[in-house]
Amino acid sequence: MELRIHAVSEALEEPLQKYYTDFVKMEPGEKVKKVTLQRMLKRLLEFIHSRDDLFADYFIQVGSIADGTKAEAVDELDVLIPLQKDKLRVTAVDQSLNLFSIDEYVDGDWRCLSHDETISRLYELVRDYKDKYYKDDPSFAVKKRTITATALPLKIDWIKIDLVLCIESALRFSNVEWPFPKWLNGQSKWLTYQQQESVRKMGIDMTCHGIHWRPSFSRIDAYLIGEIDSKGGYRKKAFKIFKSLNGYYWTKDQLRKDYQGKSQPFLGSFMTKILYLHAREKYPESQHWNSLGKSFCNFLDVLNQCCNEKRLDHYYQTNNNLFEYVAGETFLWLQENIRNILQNPEEELS
Repeated sequence: MELRIHAVSEALEEPLQKYYTDFVKMEPGEKVKKVTLQRMLKRLLEFIHSRDDLFADYFIQVGSIADGTKAEAVDELDVLIPLQKDKLRVTAVDQSLNLFSIDEYVDGDWRCLSHDETISRLYELVRDYKDKYYKDDPSFAVKKRTITATALPLKIDWIKIDLVLCIESALRFSNVEWPFPKWLNGQSKWLTYQQQESVRKMGIDMTCHGIHWRPSFSRIDAYLIGEIDSKGGYRKKAFKIFKSLNGYYWTKDQLRKDYQGKSQPFLGSFMTKILYLHAREKYPESQHWNSLGKSFCNFLDVLNQCCNEKRLDHYYQTNNNLFEYVAGETFLWLQENIRNILQNPEEELS
């Protein structure tokens, strides 16, 4: 579908600003809440590490809090808990590199890295911490899931937190060479060569998903979106509006009236970040982002292009189309949503 997206960028300015103020702008106390929560988590991890050095004394913040693109109040979050192992064997389970197995060397032999034992041990240590510092405080709670759990759920200061097991730069224990795409191999239009090299050197982390492990790009996200692209233009503001619209209006239950599951956006959090990064590649210059309307239109333009091509290339992995299994009607539905915004911005952005 051909849409004259940038032609209406000026007309979008006022409706976008109003939408941001009414629905997206973070309350003053949210930043304080985030800092307080991070300090509490830091103390918890330092306590756990002092009792068992299998667990690092730090955590890896993931998601929109880490990269500065959170579009709603802080009410739940995931953090990665690195495991400190020096002898592992990491093997790809499938050719697409979506799943890996991780073995550890124990008593002269290799065995599957026991996530259930590790989660149970983590639970015990968190319980010890609660008993020592928050014994009768209902704002701090921990739940033990079944042995197939991939994360330990906490509640700290009434915020839901999942502690997810993680192996940092896991491919150093493997013969797999990660297939970074061309824009991270010297051909990016917005990243310097040194920044591209930093991404490659950062390595690919793995997070626990049952008996298997999956690649995690959270540290790279935080580096590219949260650090390198932390300032300049209206990118973050426009992206938060984009995410908010996606979360409220571009949902699976609105796409399909017979949808029975939980209401959730069609574009997951990871997909929206990939769109953000491709928008930076397509529009690398600062003048491309010097107004809210223009910045928002950049994201709509990239999404529309992906719908036309039925393709969203993974930003961190070559030959991986994140839209490979999306039905054709979904692309038309997304493009109708884009057209509605362009034609009736005051109605759609309210």
